[in-house]
Amino acid sequence: MNRQLLAAGVAAALLLSSACSVKSTEASGTAGKPATGTGVTSKTIKLGVLTDRTGVFAAAGKGVEQGRDLFWRKKNAAGGVCDRKVEFVVKDHGYNAQQAVSAYAQLKSEVLALDELLGSPMIAALLPNLQNDEMLTFAVSFSSNLLKNPYVVVTGATYDIEMINGLHWLADNKKVASGDKIGHILLDGDYGANALAGSRAAAKELGLTVIEHKIKPTDADLTAQVAALRNSGVKTVLLTTTPAQTASAVAVAEASGYDATFLGSNPAFSPALLKSPARAALEKRLFISTSIAPFAAEGAGPAEVRAGFLASYSGQPKTNWIMYGYAQGEIMAQVLEAACRDGELTRPGLLRAFQSLKNVDTRGLLPPLDFGTPGKIPARQVYIVAPDSRVDGGQRIAAKLFAAPLAETYEGAR
Repeated sequence: MNRQLLAAGVAAALLLSSACSVKSTEASGTAGKPATGTGVTSKTIKLGVLTDRTGVFAAAGKGVEQGRDLFWRKKNAAGGVCDRKVEFVVKDHGYNAQQAVSAYAQLKSEVLALDELLGSPMIAALLPNLQNDEMLTFAVSFSSNLLKNPYVVVTGATYDIEMINGLHWLADNKKVASGDKIGHILLDGDYGANALAGSRAAAKELGLTVIEHKIKPTDADLTAQVAALRNSGVKTVLLTTTPAQTASAVAVAEASGYDATFLGSNPAFSPALLKSPARAALEKRLFISTSIAPFAAEGAGPAEVRAGFLASYSGQPKTNWIMYGYAQGEIMAQVLEAACRDGELTRPGLLRAFQSLKNVDTRGLLPPLDFGTPGKIPARQVYIVAPDSRVDGGQRIAAKLFAAPLAETYEGAR
């Protein structure tokens, strides 16, 4: 009898252990079916997009959207990710922070993550929500200040790194020299402030003095700022502005006979400007520091995206933002695939998967990216490009991907 009771007890214990083991495996998603969270069904993964279709950066928003569409059409046709098709819930905030907050409230309960959140003011307004909701968010902004929030993904060299590299390139090409004054016209806010941190750091190393002029997104005429810099003896002007403001600044200089060189942050130029009266002045005076491959760039990645774009969007404007949108798709796919392998298609699972990516190669669309150390700048290299209406996409490469020594070691004041 005792032996029978003992055998029964052992059998019951084994059965309970087996049941617990099965339950644990299913919860962790390692029994062939991953654990799933908000926005995930057996057939789909929904991602959110908060973009600008009607505001000052609408041209960038459109290019990113086209690149994203090209990537995910191809990826979904090949089976998607984790046996699921990836879909998008898209909202236009018109480059208005309050509209972005309202749009986020509408879609946050529908999506697993944000595939795009465009614009520094919008991101700043939503940072607490993103952290509270554990919402992994691909920013279309390059501020190193965003890296304080582990849920915000910056995919490229940051604005401060752009300016450090850009100023070093100007020095190497004898366009600035120790003792010079340089101007920096910048949008008030995180976009401008982060670029200014880079220009200050590079200026300190190169022996330059920075004269700053802050502006608002609604400022359309930069005559006063350009005139003030000219009167201060400035020969080189940095622009962390909207594309329309860039055109204003450079055109004002040209029209007044002000022989200045301009260097812009990556969002400061749009190829659409080459159809404006400012075209000749932009081609003569402007350079852009950016980690995004121009539309006409060489390499396997740009060539593939160009072919897809020309087949799908014939006659549409060609911009580097198409390359960027496609690269964002490649990176998000890698995050989702890593989360699937780990059995965790959930918001916490996505964060862990993202932080496991230490050597992300987008085949030349962006420089190599390292997301393995939270809070660290993910890319240090940039191109220097110049407006050129003769080139597809309106940008010729003046300097291939490089990183100045200061850009390699700079960590900023984060």
